[in-house]
Amino acid sequence: MATDAGVLEDGEEVISLAGTYKGLDTAALVKTTYSGRFFEAFEVLEVLAKPRYPNISLPEYRDKKWKGIIDQYYEPIKLSE
Repeated sequence: MATDAGVLEDGEEVISLAGTYKGLDTAALVKTTYSGRFFEAFEVLEVLAKPRYPNISLPEYRDKKWKGIIDQYYEPIKLSE
């Protein structure tokens, strides 16, 4: 999309970030291309970070009518001192 919009040049190396509304959890070094050439020219050069447990089952995915506090389904990050 950024290449199509003229923000990035075709073939530029950039870090792409992704995640959910809870925060970013994935980072990759990629080579950009136009959307019309995505399957021919897009390259993932390096995976910098990825979720440790990508298949966590959360209620918003299981039950379309679910409304509630999502924080209870995420474990707090424990930092060592």
